[in-house]
Amino acid sequence: MDKKTKVTVFIVDDNKVFTLALKSEIEVAFKDMCRIEVEAFETGEACMKKFKEEKPQIAILDYHLNSKNPDAADGIQILDMIKKANADTNVIMLTSDDNIDIALKSFHHEASDYVVKTETKFRKINYSLFNLIKITEARNETKTYKNVNFILAVFLALVVGAVIAVTIIKPSLLK
Repeated sequence: MDKKTKVTVFIVDDNKVFTLALKSEIEVAFKDMCRIEVEAFETGEACMKKFKEEKPQIAILDYHLNSKNPDAADGIQILDMIKKANADTNVIMLTSDDNIDIALKSFHHEASDYVVKTETKFRKINYSLFNLIKITEARNETKTYKNVNFILAVFLALVVGAVIAVTIIKPSLLK
């Protein structure tokens, strides 16, 4: 990915120490790959307020967001809100529970990946981020090529239209 390309990552986790460590890890790991901007939020509600302004490419979301505040939305509820607000945002679901039901539920709600908080969690998250950044880059390139093809098609249509118009109106110009 071009160093000038900006990638915005939102981390949503109610564990401040974990969030700060993960934010630092991501910024260091990806500093040479792209311009990465990482923002952290303790609640999904705080994330969603900012989400509507920035629409990040990637969100890292804790499954148990309501562990400290039972009235807060949980990770699946926030995942649904994120996907409703911007279906293109990739979401990595985090949890301390190694439970297949949570993984399946996350994927059913359109999470891009699922990472269990074990000793290797940062490495797994970075690996997932790397892949998602590459996917985002490919999407952007596809959009660029589609736009270029559209512009070329319009230009070609204008040239053909001009030639036809000249042929009809003043055929002597083409001789």
